[in-house]
Amino acid sequence: MLLIACGSTPAPVTTGTGGAQSGGATTGGTMATGGIVGTGGTFAAGGVVNTGGARATGGSSGSGGVVSTGGARATGGASASGGLAIAGGATASGGAVSTGGTVNTGGSRATGGAAATGGAIGTGGATAATGNDPCKPIGWATRTTRTGGAFNVTGGGDATPIVVKSFADLKTYAADGQARVIHVDGTLGAGWSGSSGDRLEIKSNKTIIGLRPGTQLKAAIHISSASNVILRNIVVRGPGSNEDQAWDNINIEGSAKNIWVDHCEFWDGQDGNADVVKGADTVTFTWNIFGYALPGHPHNLSNLIASSDSEPESDGKLDITYMFNWWKAAMERQPRCRYGYIHVVNNLYTSDSAVGASKLGVTNGYMCNVRTENNHFISQAQPIDLGKQDGAGSVQEAIGNLFESCTGNQNGSGTAFTPLYEYKSVMVPASEVKTLVQKNAGATLASPPACP
Repeated sequence: MLLIACGSTPAPVTTGTGGAQSGGATTGGTMATGGIVGTGGTFAAGGVVNTGGARATGGSSGSGGVVSTGGARATGGASASGGLAIAGGATASGGAVSTGGTVNTGGSRATGGAAATGGAIGTGGATAATGNDPCKPIGWATRTTRTGGAFNVTGGGDATPIVVKSFADLKTYAADGQARVIHVDGTLGAGWSGSSGDRLEIKSNKTIIGLRPGTQLKAAIHISSASNVILRNIVVRGPGSNEDQAWDNINIEGSAKNIWVDHCEFWDGQDGNADVVKGADTVTFTWNIFGYALPGHPHNLSNLIASSDSEPESDGKLDITYMFNWWKAAMERQPRCRYGYIHVVNNLYTSDSAVGASKLGVTNGYMCNVRTENNHFISQAQPIDLGKQDGAGSVQEAIGNLFESCTGNQNGSGTAFTPLYEYKSVMVPASEVKTLVQKNAGATLASPPACP
């Protein structure tokens, strides 16, 4: 991943441990908002190419885990630290994947396979306005609607950062009506259980970032009817899952839109780890961990999109991108969706028998259109779950995924949507996902201006 200077940052204002600081935020230099998009090393047109150029049908898997032999990658392009691009023009040359895995080509279309030469950028990797800056988000959060134009997710923008050292101050600034950049210093909050305890309400035009790696928030997070929000470098650990109706670790709902959640960790949510429901839209999750570590809990159901088949406010909404995330020891809902256009790309899935069994992976439910692309599934049962496919347009296309020691269905169904946003310049083959995600996912940023 690329490390670049992200502009000057105004000197932060530190709050006391008591009441909130009075007055609005002043403006200063540009605040780095982080991101994941690297430069260079883009794919040539053709990308992953089936041998002979034939279109795979029904998500059939390649033999022996070998990526088809066409489609060399574009040469040239600086290598992003962590492996976002291949430097020096190395070609795919057969594209063998890790031992024991099989690649699901899921109907991806061969387009030839000619490699770009002399460092030229392949035509499949043209970069959109937000495509080259690793301090900016990617995916659905960068669009106004499913069919609308581009949106610039800025959060609090260039507001002078405020350093908060108490949960009371954090609550005050996160919920007020001004654009804010808030740096969280230390472990804040006193925890929660069910629907009582500490919960952080985040309103529009906010950037909230942990000041150092592993910054922990002992509070559930709620984003409702807000827009233009950035949340980064925060760890939320729930009290452990059960079947009671309880707060999720993070819940995004009620017409919230243009939300970017990056480099966070959500563990052991009592209901779910990170749910998006009831008319929310245009959300991106990048470089997060959705995990379970507490054994003996029966409801390790991580990411729910729409809470029922009868949620009319979600029709035409709930469009979400998951890229470079790590699901650890989840039982189901990785994610499980209704209504939305869901892009699940370059994510890692692992299990832990000491915590609980894997049952279902990516699930497309009522009217949900899912593009499951270049992910690495390890020891997962039913990684591509079509058992709840129902309603007009419900489909899950499986493209270029890697399955290692998995059981159950690995094939998709039909053809999913084509994303309006550019992402192929940073997408990697499934065989590179494990190393990249294990190294960089989670609340690992050294400081607020750090870029992945």
